[in-house]
Amino acid sequence: MRLKLLTLVLVASLAGGSAALAKNGKPPRNGCHAKVMVVLKGTLAPDVDPADGDTSFVLTVLRSNRHGRAYQAAGSATVLVNENTRIRRQGAHNLGALAPNDRVHVKAKVCKADLAGGGTPDLNARKVDAHPAPTG
Repeated sequence: MRLKLLTLVLVASLAGGSAALAKNGKPPRNGCHAKVMVVLKGTLAPDVDPADGDTSFVLTVLRSNRHGRAYQAAGSATVLVNENTRIRRQGAHNLGALAPNDRVHVKAKVCKADLAGGGTPDLNARKVDAHPAPTG
């Protein structure tokens, strides 16, 4: 009798454990797991001169990769920066080095599902490369 009860408990625990595992024996995942790189090229707005303490800047989008088409159609994007964002402009590595009308290249990762249907979620920049505006 005890052996049957032990076997029944063992089988029930194995069945419950396998139900907790989703496809292919992997546990279910929460959140976004299909992140894509959004690449935007454009210029800083003429009235934008970010300081070192700022957490964002406005980019006038001129070109983008296929994941950034919605931002290009909108014409501008607000780019968020944090301490993990790599910023480069003529040897300087801070947001205050950016100047109005600079040519800017922004890379950010976004959840692919958030881009569906022309969505434009907040962009947390991973890298910002800037060059001075062309003269002449």
